[in-house]
Amino acid sequence: MAKTRSTGLLPILVVGAVVILFGPQLLDTVQDAVTDLGSAPAESYEVAPAIKPRTDKCTAEQLLKDRQCDDLKVVLLSAVKMPYITRNIQLAWSEGKPALLHKDAPGTDQTKRSTVCGTGVFTKTFADGSCDEYAFASSVEGGQWANVRTEEVPLREQNCQGGTLRQEYRRASIQQGDAFIVVITNPESIATSAYAGSDTAEDQSCTS
Repeated sequence: MAKTRSTGLLPILVVGAVVILFGPQLLDTVQDAVTDLGSAPAESYEVAPAIKPRTDKCTAEQLLKDRQCDDLKVVLLSAVKMPYITRNIQLAWSEGKPALLHKDAPGTDQTKRSTVCGTGVFTKTFADGSCDEYAFASSVEGGQWANVRTEEVPLREQNCQGGTLRQEYRRASIQQGDAFIVVITNPESIATSAYAGSDTAEDQSCTS
């Protein structure tokens, strides 16, 4: 017998009512609240080995719900939705790329991204592939070859990451100059091999 969720209609009604009453400018805030109400906390997570001694002092709730560990702010990325991007991050950590990132000024990311993923620098293999880079172009550490690892990922994941990062910066109140770390949720879903042209994510609902 198929299972149903009795709360499935409530988030839709809440979002619709807010847009009608208060306008679309509050939609992002309401969507964040609905997401927090309607989803269970991730049961597993992974951080960079270099930062683990610091995060071991914090609880899972602080990392996954509060998005704060002492003076470090936290960005969550789901391996269920982005198995290849989280693979690239995990491999970047193992290669010694920075675990501690700092938010750069708005508008600087496109130039830095073109440095490591631009035409003539990175060539994709698959029609729906895209260049992913860690450290992020939106971080101070991004765009510098010593700090960056690139790998081809599905374009859907790349779009998902862009929207997710914007949302995560907002949720954790990450402003220019703030230090933050990445926490990968459900790391058991990280892709075990390089992207081969098929989007294999368990959950492909994430959009920018």
